[in-house]
Amino acid sequence: MRAALAAALALAAAPAWGARPFNTDDARIVEPGGYQIESYVKDQRRESETEFWFLPAHNFGGALDRMEWTLGGNVVHSDQYSNSNSITGQVKTLLLPLPENGFGVALTVGVTRLNPGAAEDIQTPFGPADVPDGQSSSSVRYNPFFNLIGSLSVADGQFVFHANGGMIRENGESYTQRTWGFGAELFGLLRIYPIAEIYGITGEKPAKQVGVRFWAIPNRWQIDGTYGWQSADPGNLRWISLGVRLLW
Repeated sequence: MRAALAAALALAAAPAWGARPFNTDDARIVEPGGYQIESYVKDQRRESETEFWFLPAHNFGGALDRMEWTLGGNVVHSDQYSNSNSITGQVKTLLLPLPENGFGVALTVGVTRLNPGAAEDIQTPFGPADVPDGQSSSSVRYNPFFNLIGSLSVADGQFVFHANGGMIRENGESYTQRTWGFGAELFGLLRIYPIAEIYGITGEKPAKQVGVRFWAIPNRWQIDGTYGWQSADPGNLRWISLGVRLLW
């Protein structure tokens, strides 16, 4: 069964949710009192399908200064399958802040309201979701999830590596799927920083993605893009994404 890839809800400022253009999340959040907006478009190259995402986040500061709150969603336009949409709310908590040349830990919990356009078109915040035969449903459902995040900074922060492990509950079909991801932020030049990652979900082959970030205004305005691929049946998937990230 074909599964749509939905980029991990996730973003970061000194990031949130897998700072764009990551799907893999990192152990960093928006600074206390700060705001962030991430928005991007993702286009499947071998299937006529386009995703539009809008994901605002805020750190309220004070007693909640180690928490980042995100509420956003997507709209998927598909010629092969019916259009669909989702809304996701999540809170990300720093358990151990990420220092330069050190290790950080964070946890995200949240829920996604899925409105599939067809029984086969199931969107999740972490990637492709495979529905057991005969159990798919086109009804609206609310799916909770959590994600444990670890990040490692080395070489004075020139290289940062991330590892994720979590679960998402598909309430419409009453089953649970495991999610995972590994990502790397690499040393950049001229405000251009490359990234690479591999991520997946139970029952699907891994998805892979490479991309770049460009800080038009350092730590305030980022432009990014990715190229990704995944082996799938009946045909391999290929996609590109273009995004923007604003911090203030």
